[in-house]
Amino acid sequence: MISRETVLETTKCNPDRYPQMLEEKFPHVLQKIIDLWTSPDGEAYLADLLRPTGGGRFDRDGFPDQAWNEILHLKVLYDKAQSES
Repeated sequence: MISRETVLETTKCNPDRYPQMLEEKFPHVLQKIIDLWTSPDGEAYLADLLRPTGGGRFDRDGFPDQAWNEILHLKVLYDKAQSES
């Protein structure tokens, strides 16, 4: 299981914007985001998650609004981190 400290350190996320729902309900998604954070593959993964059907899968309804907003925020942080490197 991924630690809060690892997520905050990796993403440079403000603690007030910590992706709590992802950690609680979708820990595998949060783990993969962190695993791909320094990879160019992270962009495609995050973009795929933000599709309305939730990860490009048509067999589910997608993410709840809070989780979707957390992913969107992480995508903004990812894009910023990639532009700075």
